[in-house]
Amino acid sequence: MARSIVVKNTVIGEGMPCICVPLTQTDAPGLEAEAEQAAAVCPDLVEWRADCFENIFSPSHVEGVLKRLSGILDSIPLIFTVRTQKEGGSLQISEEDYIRLLKHAADTKIPSFVDIEVMQMEFSRLLEVVDWLRKKGILVIGSSHHFERTPSEMEMEAALKREDEAGADILKLAVMPHDYRDTARLLRVTGRMSRENTQKPLITMSMGDLGSASRFCGEIFGSAVTFATAGRMSAPGQLPIDELRTLLQTFHEFV
Repeated sequence: MARSIVVKNTVIGEGMPCICVPLTQTDAPGLEAEAEQAAAVCPDLVEWRADCFENIFSPSHVEGVLKRLSGILDSIPLIFTVRTQKEGGSLQISEEDYIRLLKHAADTKIPSFVDIEVMQMEFSRLLEVVDWLRKKGILVIGSSHHFERTPSEMEMEAALKREDEAGADILKLAVMPHDYRDTARLLRVTGRMSRENTQKPLITMSMGDLGSASRFCGEIFGSAVTFATAGRMSAPGQLPIDELRTLLQTFHEFV
Protein backbone atom coordinates (compact mmCIF):
# COMPACT_ATOMS: atom_id res chain seq x y z
CA MET A 1 0.00 0.00 0.00
CA ALA A 2 1.47 3.35 -1.08
CA ARG A 3 1.91 6.12 1.45
CA SER A 4 -0.12 9.13 0.44
CA ILE A 5 1.31 12.64 0.12
CA VAL A 6 -0.82 15.59 1.19
CA VAL A 7 -0.04 18.97 -0.40
CA LYS A 8 -2.38 21.88 0.20
CA ASN A 9 -5.83 20.34 -0.41
CA THR A 10 -4.58 17.51 -2.62
CA VAL A 11 -4.02 13.92 -1.48
CA ILE A 12 -1.77 11.94 -3.83
CA GLY A 13 -1.68 8.15 -3.59
CA GLU A 14 -5.09 7.48 -2.10
CA GLY A 15 -8.34 6.70 -3.89
CA MET A 16 -9.03 8.03 -7.37
CA PRO A 17 -5.93 9.24 -9.23
CA CYS A 18 -5.29 12.98 -9.15
CA ILE A 19 -5.60 14.95 -12.38
CA CYS A 20 -2.76 17.25 -13.41
CA VAL A 21 -3.11 19.90 -16.14
CA PRO A 22 0.02 21.20 -17.92
CA LEU A 23 0.81 24.83 -18.79
CA THR A 24 2.83 25.17 -21.99
CA GLN A 25 2.49 28.75 -23.25
CA THR A 26 5.71 30.53 -24.16
CA ASP A 27 5.19 33.96 -22.56
CA ALA A 28 3.95 35.34 -19.25
CA PRO A 29 0.58 36.68 -20.48
CA GLY A 30 -0.14 33.39 -22.22
CA LEU A 31 0.76 31.42 -19.11
CA GLU A 32 -1.49 33.56 -16.93
CA ALA A 33 -4.43 33.05 -19.31
CA GLU A 34 -3.69 29.32 -19.47
CA ALA A 35 -3.53 29.12 -15.67
CA GLU A 36 -6.89 30.90 -15.38
CA GLN A 37 -8.35 28.37 -17.81
CA ALA A 38 -6.84 25.48 -15.85
CA ALA A 39 -8.01 26.78 -12.46
CA ALA A 40 -11.56 27.09 -13.80
CA VAL A 41 -11.80 23.31 -14.36
CA CYS A 42 -10.48 22.47 -10.86
CA PRO A 43 -7.60 20.03 -11.46
CA ASP A 44 -5.84 18.48 -8.46
CA LEU A 45 -2.42 19.63 -9.69
CA VAL A 46 -0.96 21.95 -12.33
CA GLU A 47 2.41 21.48 -14.03
CA TRP A 48 4.32 24.41 -15.48
CA ARG A 49 6.37 23.08 -18.38
CA ALA A 50 8.94 25.81 -17.98
CA ASP A 51 11.09 24.48 -20.83
CA CYS A 52 8.50 26.07 -23.17
CA PHE A 53 8.96 29.53 -21.60
CA GLU A 54 10.80 32.10 -23.74
CA ASN A 55 12.59 33.65 -20.73
CA ILE A 56 13.46 30.41 -18.96
CA PHE A 57 17.08 31.53 -18.39
CA SER A 58 16.07 34.73 -16.58
CA PRO A 59 15.62 34.01 -12.84
CA SER A 60 13.62 37.21 -12.34
CA HIS A 61 11.20 36.36 -15.17
CA VAL A 62 10.78 32.80 -13.87
CA GLU A 63 10.16 34.03 -10.33
CA GLY A 64 7.66 36.58 -11.61
CA VAL A 65 5.69 33.92 -13.47
CA LEU A 66 5.80 31.57 -10.47
CA LYS A 67 4.36 34.31 -8.25
CA ARG A 68 1.56 35.06 -10.71
CA LEU A 69 0.75 31.39 -11.22
CA SER A 70 0.65 30.84 -7.47
CA GLY A 71 -1.82 33.69 -7.09
CA ILE A 72 -4.07 32.32 -9.82
CA LEU A 73 -3.92 28.68 -8.74
CA ASP A 74 -4.27 29.44 -5.02
CA SER A 75 -4.74 26.05 -3.30
CA ILE A 76 -3.81 23.94 -6.36
CA PRO A 77 -0.26 22.55 -5.99
CA LEU A 78 2.18 23.56 -8.73
CA ILE A 79 4.81 21.31 -10.32
CA PHE A 80 7.87 23.02 -11.85
CA THR A 81 9.22 21.01 -14.78
CA VAL A 82 12.06 21.60 -17.22
CA ARG A 83 11.77 18.84 -19.79
CA THR A 84 14.93 18.43 -21.87
CA GLN A 85 15.06 17.44 -25.52
CA LYS A 86 16.53 14.08 -24.50
CA GLU A 87 13.22 13.29 -22.79
CA GLY A 88 10.78 14.90 -25.22
CA GLY A 89 10.99 18.53 -24.12
CA SER A 90 11.94 21.84 -25.69
CA LEU A 91 15.42 22.52 -24.27
CA GLN A 92 18.83 21.30 -25.29
CA ILE A 93 20.76 22.21 -22.19
CA SER A 94 23.86 21.35 -20.21
CA GLU A 95 23.57 19.43 -16.95
CA GLU A 96 24.80 22.41 -14.95
CA ASP A 97 22.31 24.79 -16.55
CA TYR A 98 19.51 22.27 -16.02
CA ILE A 99 20.34 21.95 -12.32
CA ARG A 100 20.65 25.72 -12.01
CA LEU A 101 17.11 26.18 -13.37
CA LEU A 102 15.69 23.70 -10.89
CA LYS A 103 17.50 25.35 -8.00
CA HIS A 104 16.37 28.85 -9.00
CA ALA A 105 12.76 27.67 -8.96
CA ALA A 106 13.22 25.90 -5.63
CA ASP A 107 14.80 29.00 -4.09
CA THR A 108 11.52 30.89 -4.60
CA LYS A 109 9.75 28.35 -2.34
CA ILE A 110 6.70 28.66 -4.64
CA PRO A 111 6.41 25.28 -6.42
CA SER A 112 5.15 22.38 -4.35
CA PHE A 113 7.09 19.95 -6.56
CA VAL A 114 10.13 20.00 -8.81
CA ASP A 115 10.46 17.34 -11.51
CA ILE A 116 13.96 15.95 -12.08
CA GLU A 117 15.02 13.65 -14.93
CA VAL A 118 16.86 10.86 -13.16
CA MET A 119 18.53 9.25 -16.17
CA GLN A 120 20.37 12.39 -17.31
CA MET A 121 23.10 12.59 -14.65
CA GLU A 122 25.43 10.40 -12.66
CA PHE A 123 23.76 8.84 -9.63
CA SER A 124 26.00 10.59 -7.09
CA ARG A 125 25.13 13.96 -8.64
CA LEU A 126 21.46 13.00 -8.72
CA LEU A 127 21.55 12.21 -5.00
CA GLU A 128 23.08 15.61 -4.27
CA VAL A 129 20.46 17.53 -6.26
CA VAL A 130 17.50 15.61 -4.85
CA ASP A 131 18.82 16.08 -1.32
CA TRP A 132 19.33 19.82 -1.93
CA LEU A 133 15.77 20.24 -3.26
CA ARG A 134 14.22 18.32 -0.38
CA LYS A 135 16.18 20.36 2.19
CA LYS A 136 14.60 23.43 0.61
CA GLY A 137 11.21 21.97 1.49
CA ILE A 138 10.42 21.02 -2.12
CA LEU A 139 8.90 17.64 -2.94
CA VAL A 140 10.66 15.84 -5.79
CA ILE A 141 9.14 13.95 -8.70
CA GLY A 142 11.77 11.64 -10.16
CA SER A 143 10.97 11.09 -13.83
CA SER A 144 11.98 9.04 -16.83
CA HIS A 145 10.49 9.48 -20.33
CA HIS A 146 10.79 7.35 -23.46
CA PHE A 147 9.07 9.07 -26.40
CA GLU A 148 10.18 6.53 -29.01
CA ARG A 149 9.67 3.14 -27.39
CA THR A 150 8.53 1.07 -24.43
CA PRO A 151 11.60 -0.37 -22.71
CA SER A 152 11.70 -3.90 -21.36
CA GLU A 153 9.97 -4.57 -18.06
CA MET A 154 13.39 -4.89 -16.45
CA GLU A 155 14.45 -1.46 -17.75
CA MET A 156 11.21 0.17 -16.65
CA GLU A 157 11.49 -1.26 -13.16
CA ALA A 158 15.14 -0.19 -13.00
CA ALA A 159 14.21 3.41 -13.87
CA LEU A 160 11.52 3.57 -11.17
CA LYS A 161 13.87 1.98 -8.62
CA ARG A 162 16.57 4.52 -9.51
CA GLU A 163 14.08 7.32 -8.81
CA ASP A 164 13.18 5.68 -5.49
CA GLU A 165 16.80 5.16 -4.45
CA ALA A 166 17.62 8.76 -5.35
CA GLY A 167 15.14 9.91 -2.72
CA ALA A 168 12.34 11.19 -4.96
CA ASP A 169 8.96 11.53 -3.25
CA ILE A 170 6.96 10.46 -6.33
CA LEU A 171 8.18 8.12 -9.08
CA LYS A 172 7.22 8.86 -12.70
CA LEU A 173 7.61 6.84 -15.91
CA ALA A 174 6.21 7.65 -19.36
CA VAL A 175 6.72 5.41 -22.40
CA MET A 176 5.61 5.21 -26.04
CA PRO A 177 3.84 2.00 -27.11
CA HIS A 178 4.02 0.44 -30.57
CA ASP A 179 1.19 -2.00 -29.88
CA TYR A 180 -1.24 -2.81 -27.08
CA ARG A 181 1.19 -5.33 -25.58
CA ASP A 182 3.53 -2.44 -24.77
CA THR A 183 0.78 -0.74 -22.77
CA ALA A 184 0.06 -4.02 -20.99
CA ARG A 185 3.74 -4.31 -20.03
CA LEU A 186 3.74 -0.77 -18.60
CA LEU A 187 0.67 -1.59 -16.51
CA ARG A 188 2.25 -4.85 -15.30
CA VAL A 189 5.34 -2.98 -14.14
CA THR A 190 3.17 -0.37 -12.41
CA GLY A 191 1.24 -3.02 -10.54
CA ARG A 192 4.35 -4.91 -9.52
CA MET A 193 6.14 -1.77 -8.34
CA SER A 194 3.18 -0.52 -6.31
CA ARG A 195 2.56 -3.92 -4.69
CA GLU A 196 6.09 -5.15 -4.08
CA ASN A 197 8.84 -2.57 -4.55
CA THR A 198 7.87 0.85 -3.22
CA GLN A 199 5.45 2.61 -0.93
CA LYS A 200 5.85 5.90 -2.78
CA PRO A 201 3.14 7.17 -5.14
CA LEU A 202 3.68 6.34 -8.81
CA ILE A 203 2.85 8.24 -11.97
CA THR A 204 2.99 5.98 -15.00
CA MET A 205 1.57 6.34 -18.48
CA SER A 206 1.74 4.81 -21.90
CA MET A 207 1.47 7.69 -24.37
CA GLY A 208 -0.41 8.16 -27.63
CA ASP A 209 -3.72 6.63 -28.70
CA LEU A 210 -2.48 3.10 -28.03
CA GLY A 211 -1.70 3.98 -24.42
CA SER A 212 -4.79 6.05 -23.62
CA ALA A 213 -6.26 3.35 -21.34
CA SER A 214 -3.28 3.74 -18.99
CA ARG A 215 -4.40 7.31 -18.29
CA PHE A 216 -7.68 6.31 -16.66
CA CYS A 217 -7.12 2.86 -15.14
CA GLY A 218 -4.31 3.89 -12.78
CA GLU A 219 -6.31 3.24 -9.65
CA ILE A 220 -6.40 -0.47 -10.50
CA PHE A 221 -2.66 -0.79 -11.13
CA GLY A 222 -1.26 1.80 -8.73
CA SER A 223 -0.67 5.01 -10.68
CA ALA A 224 -1.66 7.98 -8.50
CA VAL A 225 -1.64 10.88 -10.98
CA THR A 226 -2.77 11.26 -14.57
CA PHE A 227 -2.47 14.18 -17.00
CA ALA A 228 -5.31 15.90 -18.86
CA THR A 229 -5.75 18.97 -21.01
CA ALA A 230 -7.57 22.20 -20.34
CA GLY A 231 -5.92 23.68 -23.44
CA ARG A 232 -2.87 22.40 -25.30
CA MET A 233 -1.50 18.94 -24.53
CA SER A 234 2.07 18.49 -23.33
CA ALA A 235 2.37 14.83 -24.39
CA PRO A 236 0.64 12.59 -26.94
CA GLY A 237 -2.61 10.96 -25.84
CA GLN A 238 -3.69 13.37 -23.10
CA LEU A 239 -7.49 13.57 -22.81
CA PRO A 240 -9.66 16.64 -22.08
CA ILE A 241 -10.11 16.97 -18.32
CA ASP A 242 -13.91 16.58 -18.28
CA GLU A 243 -13.70 13.39 -20.32
CA LEU A 244 -10.90 11.98 -18.19
CA ARG A 245 -12.65 12.85 -14.93
CA THR A 246 -15.76 10.93 -16.05
CA LEU A 247 -13.66 7.87 -16.92
CA LEU A 248 -11.81 8.00 -13.59
CA GLN A 249 -15.05 8.26 -11.65
CA THR A 250 -16.53 5.32 -13.56
CA PHE A 251 -13.50 3.14 -12.82
CA HIS A 252 -13.48 4.27 -9.18
CA GLU A 253 -16.99 2.92 -8.67
CA PHE A 254 -15.81 -0.60 -9.52
CA VAL A 255 -12.45 -0.67 -7.69
